[in-house]
Amino acid sequence: MDPHEEQQQELEVLQSIYPDELTLVSPTNYSIKIALDTQSDHDEVVIPDEDEDDEDPNKAIHLSESIEFSKEDLKFLLNKLNEEAELQIGMPSVFALATQLKDESEILFQKKLDKAQKDYDDQLLAKERQEQNKFIGTKVTKESWLNWRNNFRNELQIELKDKERQDKIHNGKLTGREIFERGLAGDDDLSDITDNLKQVTV
Repeated sequence: MDPHEEQQQELEVLQSIYPDELTLVSPTNYSIKIALDTQSDHDEVVIPDEDEDDEDPNKAIHLSESIEFSKEDLKFLLNKLNEEAELQIGMPSVFALATQLKDESEILFQKKLDKAQKDYDDQLLAKERQEQNKFIGTKVTKESWLNWRNNFRNELQIELKDKERQDKIHNGKLTGREIFERGLAGDDDLSDITDNLKQVTV
């Protein structure tokens, strides 16, 4: 079969397969625009749109809409196409190449989407941990509590205020307990106390 005729037949087949996707520029020059079939387990996940020029700063976009192919990604896809083209030499190959490009692009897209999803989940987890840290205080030990208590009492001068209050109540005199605890009571004082206790009957 004549190569030109074979190309024409291939073009007709492509036009039937891609009626809306194929744009014919000339009998030997055309383009095919194919949408990728992508799926995500987290279609409902959205991320903030960081476009500062957007009128709505709170606008959100789906995570899948943030995926873009880099120059390295395009280079990888081109290498895959070249490999397939070498296998298809001498045969109608546009459909095979279009299918190869679509399949490889979908695989690459899904990998990038999975990574973006993981990064997004990690960010949420880190943010959640940071929020939880607000509710986690310092662990209290006996030593740390006593240290805090002493600092608190020193800051408020509680010991000094207690002494001033005691002095005011007793006009500077020691209480019986203080006399006893300091060992200031003589034998005569103790005998008076024991005598008084003997007189108390129930």
